[in-house]
Amino acid sequence: MNYHMMNHVVNHLLDVDSYGPVFMYATNRDLTTAPRHIIRMAEPVDPELLREALKIALLRFPQMGLGLERGETQYRYRLLTAPPVVLPFDDISPYYIGSEDTNGYLFCCGYRENTIYLEYQHCTSDGRGFNEFIKCVLFYYLKLHGYAIVNDGSVRTLETDFPPAENEDGFAKLRRAPQSDANHVPDVPAFHLPEYDGMEDENELTTEITMPFSLVRRYLKQNEITPLTFLMTAICHALYRTYYQGTGRREAIVAEVPTDLRAYIDSPTVRFFVALLDLPFHYEYFSLPFADACRKLSAFFNTQRVLPHAAFWALKNAGRVTAGHQAEMPIDEKEQMMREQARAYIRRDSFILTNIGPFLLPIQMERHILDYGAILPCAHQPFGVLVSSYRDTLKI
Repeated sequence: MNYHMMNHVVNHLLDVDSYGPVFMYATNRDLTTAPRHIIRMAEPVDPELLREALKIALLRFPQMGLGLERGETQYRYRLLTAPPVVLPFDDISPYYIGSEDTNGYLFCCGYRENTIYLEYQHCTSDGRGFNEFIKCVLFYYLKLHGYAIVNDGSVRTLETDFPPAENEDGFAKLRRAPQSDANHVPDVPAFHLPEYDGMEDENELTTEITMPFSLVRRYLKQNEITPLTFLMTAICHALYRTYYQGTGRREAIVAEVPTDLRAYIDSPTVRFFVALLDLPFHYEYFSLPFADACRKLSAFFNTQRVLPHAAFWALKNAGRVTAGHQAEMPIDEKEQMMREQARAYIRRDSFILTNIGPFLLPIQMERHILDYGAILPCAHQPFGVLVSSYRDTLKI
């Protein structure tokens, strides 16, 4: 262990960030607390080698070696000493992250035939941050298999020391950025499906849509539109045909769009570091040609994702979460308060639409990894949409 890592472990590893604590108090019935990443390998998974790869990756990512404990007034992180586990898996997981099932770890690693499953508690990371950990695990798994894998610099391995900045609270840097509510738009009544309320304990149905990314890019370039607004417009037209036609519905369909703040603030952190921006598709957009509706959305979203507004909105929400986490009140009351706040916040929108970006690997690793994707749980919302890409495949 290098000096920087040792100092960080002693003094800062158990620090909470500004937004992650909301997921400590929420359950899988409230928020998308446990996204799942799915990696299909070229060969059957060896659980023993996978377990050894996890142990090595935790040396490089000590912030993933934490558990949670419930105090009298708040949740806090704790250091773990037990080894990580690799569990037999199925589509419906019987395991609870952070419990004895995972030896307390806030991630769950499973396998079935050729597939590796990795789920994580959102308080520790966001999708792009957790992908850094996954790439490290896969790198050492393939190395332990004896394959000639060369790191092109895109995988954070033991070849480089752990820098404390990878565990920093990005919102602390964001507070030094320009902030403005000038472009902020008040909430509008959003489309909901109340018939699904109270069904949070039901098993969730996953539908996977794949497209050749090269064809999508060609269409986007020809029409001068973005992937986000293309998908949003397509989803809204599907909702229109399913739920609006023949009814008196007129409310906007509003997506909550997690926007990666690393695009604005230079930070290698793997912690939760996104701005949750709103993207409304108004009823009148249905009468526009498809590409025109996309451009209409883009023009609006450009006003929301500029740094001053993104920083303003992200810090406002992070401030609410931090105040709740630090409030002096019994833990039972605080759990109730934080869960009610979480549900009220996501209820402003119709669904969540998140893009965790491309899953990029060294070329030698790609031949052993056939497919990658991720699932976003619905929780209190009727549905959620997660977008990822691997090689030339766009996956929704």
